[in-house]
Amino acid sequence: MADPLDPFPDVDDEADRALVARHQEAVRALPALSVEDLVYDYRTQFHRDPLVARTDAAYYLSVRSHVWAEFGERLDAGPDGLSRLKAIHAEQFREHVGEQAADDAMILTRE
Repeated sequence: MADPLDPFPDVDDEADRALVARHQEAVRALPALSVEDLVYDYRTQFHRDPLVARTDAAYYLSVRSHVWAEFGERLDAGPDGLSRLKAIHAEQFREHVGEQAADDAMILTRE
């Protein structure tokens, strides 16, 4: 399994790295869903396919705000922590995909 922080090479701050790692762990802790299953569900349940790019290390998604709201509750990161986490994902999305996400950027490390 890849390191969950591989798609975030520009994140140096330890608190930010810990926040990103918590998010990636929360994705993996979803009951009965792998990362691939979750991406598949998003792709089939959303009106617009959220998958923008895929690499060997990660899925680059443009998700609706309710997806982040659900993870915000799961992570108990508070509004400031969730805002910071979303900003980190958006920055890395632009760096690796070369564009801004149409909605909220979310990067999920592949298993």
